[in-house]
Amino acid sequence: MKDSVATASVYVLNVRPERRETLLNAEPGWFGGPRASEPVPAFGHSRRAPLVVLAAFEDGHLTHVGEARKGASAGTGLVRLNMISLEALTRPIPFEEVIGRVPAKFKPGLRKALSISGLLPPKTMSAVVDVLSEMDPVLQEKLSRMSASRRELMAALGDREKKNLALQKETLGAALEIAGVGTQGILEWTPGTVERASFLDGLGAARVREDVMLHADLASLPGFNAISEAPHIAVRTFQSETDSAVRVTVVMANRLPLEQQTGADLIYFNETYRSFILVQYKALEKVDNEHEFRWTDEDQFSGEIARMDKLLEELDKIEPDTDPDAFRLSSNPFFLKFCSRIVFNPDDRGLFPGMYLPLGLWKSLAQSGRLKGARGGNLLTYNNVGRKLSGTEFITLVAGSWVGTTITQSASLETMIRSVLESGRTVTFAVKRSTPPAPAVAAEVFPELDEGEALTPEEALVEITK
Repeated sequence: MKDSVATASVYVLNVRPERRETLLNAEPGWFGGPRASEPVPAFGHSRRAPLVVLAAFEDGHLTHVGEARKGASAGTGLVRLNMISLEALTRPIPFEEVIGRVPAKFKPGLRKALSISGLLPPKTMSAVVDVLSEMDPVLQEKLSRMSASRRELMAALGDREKKNLALQKETLGAALEIAGVGTQGILEWTPGTVERASFLDGLGAARVREDVMLHADLASLPGFNAISEAPHIAVRTFQSETDSAVRVTVVMANRLPLEQQTGADLIYFNETYRSFILVQYKALEKVDNEHEFRWTDEDQFSGEIARMDKLLEELDKIEPDTDPDAFRLSSNPFFLKFCSRIVFNPDDRGLFPGMYLPLGLWKSLAQSGRLKGARGGNLLTYNNVGRKLSGTEFITLVAGSWVGTTITQSASLETMIRSVLESGRTVTFAVKRSTPPAPAVAAEVFPELDEGEALTPEEALVEITK
């Protein structure tokens, strides 16, 4: 069966007259503008991909634009179209004006699409995006990810660059999921017209190396000394849309240009429990109808396993930690994720399908002889691996620091980061920040009053001088 690909889409919504005032007066979203919801006929769209709504609050005119998400069922044959931060256009744009500007071959289909609510067909969408981006600056910003210039920049990326960006995006997505922030921020990525060394460079509000080095808060991160040695650094702090106290700072660092990098590792550090884990990613190849991974005892993969073993030996020399916050089900911080598909799709905020294996389980499997092919070669498949961790299971274990280094072992973070950088890989270093303490509130001081005495309004006012 062919894998479905999550792609950005545009939904045209003709708002019924009796619903217009209600939707425009909805509660504001996190980023301004009303956050409205409308039941619409069911439509096909991946919830992991961007969706933009073009709304008509006047007959025959596009009037608003906003981000949207496909919601839950709203009845038989209906789903909710959740609109986020609806923004008024510079001016209402007549349907006929848009139709008049697109190439002739798209005019009949566009006229039909604008007369009813629904997704624009992909090729029609591209033509409409290019036209609307020229007509209105608000639309140009909102529709930039569907533009022809973006497609051209994406097409210019080499295969090695796309693979490295895909792995870096995966490490970022995993960090955001573990931290409980959510992966919506990934969809902000845009290709650049200048050379970039990491996926994080393409996200808005990401700091580059010079700014990072001067930022005192970042310099206090554990392992920062090792990160500061890398020529290419980018950093951004993400926070939950629903709880501003939930935040994670993500740093991507590497020593090589994007096209020369050899992959990406995730190091995730929980500041509260002083625990970190490391995940290395490997691609499964599809042979016939089965995904498989092959390796030899002398190849790069075996060398990377040996590197983990050496680091683990150093961790094991550290005295056990008796602090209750240091309790772990396993203090081995190393994990492997074998991915069924590594494809760079910045319009998909989901994680790659695959399986997580703790390093200890991997070594047990390799030594047992179970991972052997018909001719005696080393072979891993979904069928012969037996037990494995799903994405949900892995995230749960790491999020609660049930697995990972103990408090005392975490002092070795610098060694771990240097080891990744020396291998030519990008290190994605994510730090789940502790909840900042609540600001101190001065206690109110009330005057002592005699029995029956009360403050007049004038006496209750207190002047505060600097």
